[in-house]
This record gives sequence, structure tokens and C-alpha cells, in this order.
Amino acid sequence: MKTYNIKLTAISPIHIGTGEEYEPINYVIDKQKVKSLDGKIVENDYMFIFNEIDFYKSLDSQKQQEFNKIVLNSSFEATFKLYRFIVLNKEIAKKIAYNKIRVLKSFANDYYTNVGKVVQKESGGIKVFNKYIIAKTYLSPNTNKPLLLGSSLKGSISTAFQEELYKKSRDYVKVQEQMLKPTENNLFKNFLVSDANMIKGLTFIDEAINKKRNKETAQENSGVKIRIQAILQTSEFETKISIKDEKIKIEDIINSCNNHYLPIFKSHFNFQTDEFTRKYLSDSFVKTYKNLKLKPNQFLLRVGKYSGARAVTVDGIGKEETTFWSINKYPFGWVLCEIVE
Repeated sequence: MKTYNIKLTAISPIHIGTGEEYEPINYVIDKQKVKSLDGKIVENDYMFIFNEIDFYKSLDSQKQQEFNKIVLNSSFEATFKLYRFIVLNKEIAKKIAYNKIRVLKSFANDYYTNVGKVVQKESGGIKVFNKYIIAKTYLSPNTNKPLLLGSSLKGSISTAFQEELYKKSRDYVKVQEQMLKPTENNLFKNFLVSDANMIKGLTFIDEAINKKRNKETAQENSGVKIRIQAILQTSEFETKISIKDEKIKIEDIINSCNNHYLPIFKSHFNFQTDEFTRKYLSDSFVKTYKNLKLKPNQFLLRVGKYSGARAVTVDGIGKEETTFWSINKYPFGWVLCEIVE
């Protein structure tokens, strides 16, 4: 068996979906002064996460009565009155917070202005409130830090390897036999990837935006928006790849991943294929990675939610995505992997 140490660097934000969410009954957003890297005092926005039961216990008797009155009200508006109550008592919530996460300015300002308020009225006078629900990214239950699951990493590598096999045989049924069926002949049966633990980095909260990739069908101000927690680009992880079968070589893994993922990565900077969405990428991302050159011990992966259909399907089998997800003017899910001694 051969084992390889892998360093992974997020070169764009990553969201590993869990199905769980933060709600304004267990967080508040507020400003806090912190020292920047150059020693200056700056004011940032943070989400302070707390336990609702601890929050209730920290209230005095009068405020507990107010809380109970809101909770016992079965009306639709009760939830949003509770949001407002928590915001009015945010200092108590901040004191008992067990974690805080950086929130980017546009979402923070929207929260300050509209949380617990009616945002519009539909026909018949029905009030519409903004729920301010935020999708969580996966955190290790042991460290409370982001974790890139080994199964997710292996799945990304498997997609690239399947594509390499398909290019040779042009028979996807055969590829499925070799890669997807739980038999003794499965090529990846003895290919193991450990969970990747964070060694440096953090998460942040912002709105993810979905745009059409086709200029003709896209509209300047259109696009679905969702609020999510994402792993910050530049965050670093470490994992191990173990290969127990001589049929698979690490060089094959590197080549297949780069053959599959590198063209997709480079398409972000191609005005002919992504002319409309290209302008939704930050100048710093474009400048840093437009001419990305990989070393012999490096390969690209794309992991997590919102990575796009091209990344998760074999070229020639699946359909190309028609939309593009970005967050803070970065695409989702790109990871630079490096084999280290």
C-alpha cells in the first residue's frame, strides 16, 4: 500500500451542504471592533451563535415573561416578533455566544434594516417576512471546524477517473462496471481518501447568487439569492490518499483530475463561453488564477454544493450547466491539491 500526504488549498469558497440551518432565534448579527493584520482597529460584522435555552435562562424575570408571551402566541407573526425581541436583547445573546462568524457587509446591512419586519404585502393583505435562514456548511463535531469529507473528495476524483476511462472505451456501461458497482473488480475499492482537516482558515456568511451563463437568456438584475455559510478561499486542509491496488497509480489520479477539472476552471476566464457571468468574478480572482500553471505534484478538484454539472458528471454523458453560482464574486468549490513529502 502506498500512502500520500495531500495539502489542499481552497482557491474559491466551498460549501459542504448539511441540510441544517441557522435561524434568527439562535443568532444575532452585530458589529465588533477587531485588530487587522496591519495593526489597525477596524469594525467588522459578525454572526454570534448561541443556544436558545441559555438565552432564555440569561433573561431577567420581566424579559422572560415577554419572551413567554411571544412564544405562546400561535399567530404567524409570533416568530418574527421573537426575532425582534432577540435583536433588542442582542447584548445578552452575544455574552452567551459559543461561536462567531464573519458576515460580509451587504448581508449584514440587510439584516440590520429588515430582520423581523414586513418586507412586502401580497394580495389580500398577507404580510411577508424575511426569515433570514442561513444554510450551514459541514463542521467537524469534534473540533467545530470545517471538514472536507473523504467521501466527497473521493467522489470528485472518481468522476475525473471515470471520464478518463470513458474517453478510452466510449462505453459508459463498462465504466460503471469498473467504477460504480460494489464488486471485487471495482478499481476504486482499494483507493482510500481520509477526511481533510482544516489546518488554517475560517468560514464566512454571505449571499450566493445564481446567474444564467448564456448572455442571451440572462438579465442584468435577475438571479436567485440564498444565504449560506462558506469556507473562505485561502483556507488550508490536509488529508491522506492510500492506494492498495497496483492498478491505480498516483500519476493516473493527477492526470485524470487535471484533464477533467482544469478546462472547466479555465472556462471561468473565457469570454466566449461565459461572457455574461465572467464579470461577476472579482478582479483579484481573475488576476491570480487566469494563467494558472500546475506543478507535476498538483491537481485541481471541485467539491461541495453549487459546483456545477460539468464538475460532477463525465464529459459526454451529462449535460452542461446553464447557470453559474458565485459568492463574494468567486465561483464555488475549487481546491488545489498538492502531494507533499
